[in-house]
Amino acid sequence: MAETITAPIEDILSITEAAEVCKISTWGMYKRVERGEITAHHVGRRIYFLKSELFEYIRQL
Repeated sequence: MAETITAPIEDILSITEAAEVCKISTWGMYKRVERGEITAHHVGRRIYFLKSELFEYIRQL
């Protein structure tokens, strides 16, 4: 069963948008998700990020 995201649409980022925010490549985002460094939400085959979780990750760097 696919995960449901209940955040407002403006608080949800695609992997491309998240990569731009983090100033890294899309491939770099995939690798960080794979290693568990960044929290990602899978809906079907797509990966989404919540702005709040992404900004928390950036603050920890």
